[in-house]
Amino acid sequence: MKRHKLRVGLVGTGPWAEGIHLPVLRSHPNVSFEGIWDRTNSKAKTLAEAAGPREFESYESMLDSVDAVSFAGASNAQPDLAKKAASYGRHVLLEKPLALSLPEGESLVAATTQAGVASVVFFTRRFEPKTAGALAAIAEERTWLSANVRFLSGAMRPGSPYAACEWRQKYGALWDIGPHVISVLLPVLGDVVTVEASREERSITRLRMNHVHGGQSEVVLGVHAEREQQGESYVFRAGSHLAQLDVRLETTVRRAAYAKALELLVSSSKTGLEGACNANFALTILKILVAAETSLERTAPQCVGS
Repeated sequence: MKRHKLRVGLVGTGPWAEGIHLPVLRSHPNVSFEGIWDRTNSKAKTLAEAAGPREFESYESMLDSVDAVSFAGASNAQPDLAKKAASYGRHVLLEKPLALSLPEGESLVAATTQAGVASVVFFTRRFEPKTAGALAAIAEERTWLSANVRFLSGAMRPGSPYAACEWRQKYGALWDIGPHVISVLLPVLGDVVTVEASREERSITRLRMNHVHGGQSEVVLGVHAEREQQGESYVFRAGSHLAQLDVRLETTVRRAAYAKALELLVSSSKTGLEGACNANFALTILKILVAAETSLERTAPQCVGS
């Protein structure tokens, strides 16, 4: 018997869509890539011509033709589009952050829950096999008491394909790379209870977080780093015990991670069983981001909403 492939449409035409999503969607053995839709139809048409599938003239026509939607567009547009996909009964593979406000994130989660559709959020480090395997081993090894994280990126430097992204320019490192860091910390140290954020200079944001089991994490984030400063490292401590995780994600590695996320969506769409990185998990991270943003505004530690 021929196995049914999950019919997937892609929303978005930016560099992430072109470099990561499109190649994987075209080659994934359990996916039938149906086409692209974007609010900028001319770019969608160009990519569709190059990639092979069709360009959908409207979002509704895409939803009528697919089983699931993968998002690679702006975070401010994602909640409304994802809620509409859920209303059509379509499964969703979302980008981080889930939304740019708590009400939007909560309404998105409510929509997927009510519709009974599968959700996966592409926290890259949680799907890249090498990093995910190392993280699982660290989490199982012992109860860790603290973590120090340094993630300095050049994503917003001149010449970067992401430098012109309006939401990244407005929200900065906290909302761009912060979700990735938090997605790594939570499985090891547990949920965040309080967060204190500071911005010492335009390009650096610092977080100090207290976790549910008494652990603490200190995080340095930046998206304007010079090449020689760039890097992503995690150091976990428990007394004299130490574990270090260095993350290096080249294009081929990111594609492998996205393929794993797609496979989880395929599986969840069939079984109804959600994986760890679902919309509810992304909502937990969104609450931390909102509390950190409030801490920046009020220059005081904030409790993370339940």
